[in-house]
Amino acid sequence: MRPPHTTRDLFNETLCTLKATFAAGRTKDTAWRKWQLKQLWWMVADNEQRIIDALKHDLNRSEAESRRLELFTLKADILSTLKSFEAWAADEKPGSWKILNRMLGVHIRKEPLGVALIIGSWNYPFLLLLQPVVAAIAAGCCVVMKPSELATALEQLLAELVSTYLDGSAVMLATGGPEEMAWILECQYDHIFFTGSSRTARVIAAAAARHLTPTVLELGGQGPAIVCKTANVDLAAKRIAWAKAVNAGQICLTVNHVFADPCIYDEFAQRLRHWMTVFEAQSGGVPSIINEGHFDRVQGLLGSTHGTVMSVGQADRERLAIPLTVVTDVTLKGTFTPLQPRLFALSDLRVTLTESVYGLQIPSCPKSSLGRSAQSSKQQLRRLRPLSPGM
Repeated sequence: MRPPHTTRDLFNETLCTLKATFAAGRTKDTAWRKWQLKQLWWMVADNEQRIIDALKHDLNRSEAESRRLELFTLKADILSTLKSFEAWAADEKPGSWKILNRMLGVHIRKEPLGVALIIGSWNYPFLLLLQPVVAAIAAGCCVVMKPSELATALEQLLAELVSTYLDGSAVMLATGGPEEMAWILECQYDHIFFTGSSRTARVIAAAAARHLTPTVLELGGQGPAIVCKTANVDLAAKRIAWAKAVNAGQICLTVNHVFADPCIYDEFAQRLRHWMTVFEAQSGGVPSIINEGHFDRVQGLLGSTHGTVMSVGQADRERLAIPLTVVTDVTLKGTFTPLQPRLFALSDLRVTLTESVYGLQIPSCPKSSLGRSAQSSKQQLRRLRPLSPGM
């Protein structure tokens, strides 16, 4: 059961309340910020099992994984922010022209932006919604939260908890799907934050541009790994298999392609399959795919490949479960899936990637550093288009 969608009239009325609260300066008070951050911490602490059960319903994720990757991370972030936010918010004296600035009493004051719209993503529907909320409250902003409608159980739970624990005159949660999202984006905000797909980000960016609203958009992309012939093959396979097993690969940091040196290619593929079997057995099965549409998309990738499929089990449509799978000798564009395609690299370790946009990291597994290897092969990574410089 999901909560009723937020009506347009109620949303507009509440948004006006948030803007009035900010204009009155209430959220600038550090005591108010501290109170709201503590309330957010207690919201998590008081309802840990309910949150875990909701994530289990939506993603079939194990309790240990949800605790470690979502709840513990958020609680630690709240405590760290509580410890430091007053220092972050304090006035600063400019570093240049010190004598003149001291004489004139010049200082830099940090002002909150206003009302922030924070849109969550379905793959980590709890952490990716509330972590930026922590920052927004600490900065003195009012907040509009929009959780993913695909994680229905968590959406329902958050609708209850946010209204119970947080100040309704400064923080609101809106529910609904694409239709509601369309008119939510028509309103003017002072900042928009979204972590998710580039397709949705384009819609958000276009809406934000109408009001010249600044945005933070964390976009998905392909995540290749490079395994050199000097690598510890078993250790590389273990780490890459673990990265793929986390949340059934439904994470922007997952590894989608592996470029392995031909000398260790077969050994690596076998060890990768071994470790995938181990991790799936230890966790009692991989988490579910979020919905039938994504399940069919992933199955379609498997059905259309001409590569060799090495799976550790059978797909289960009723549970929306797809086992960890290795596909060798094939290029796939899939991301956020349990599939783990394997690709040959050239024998001199050069990898040319020109057609895809690559994501947040490029893991490398040489025995020596990738930098030293690059000295003997300056074109080792040629014409990469990363979304970030992480490596």
